[in-house]
Amino acid sequence: MLQAWISSPRGSLYFAAPATAYNLETLRSHVRALRDEEAARTCLALNLGGTEDRALLARVSALVAALTLEGIHVRFSATVAAPEAQSAPVRARRRRAGTDAALLNSRAHG
Repeated sequence: MLQAWISSPRGSLYFAAPATAYNLETLRSHVRALRDEEAARTCLALNLGGTEDRALLARVSALVAALTLEGIHVRFSATVAAPEAQSAPVRARRRRAGTDAALLNSRAHG
């Protein structure tokens, strides 16, 4: 499932649809329609849930890269289904820079 929140000075839009090539192009059209002259004021939050389709992930990555090159602020997150347990998705976590080093340093000197 593809979920997207687009916001810009021209308006905002919530978009939810199955993750298909057609719907990715539809999303691209909506983002471009809401973009104003200053693309940096347009934001897209994109969530791709429960897929293990690598071709689809590549298409989404290409869309994110293209919109970013146009100056649009994009936040992307994905939940990838584990092949052995498709009913239990695995969510990748973001880590703050320096978290591991600070923890190891505190244990070494603590």
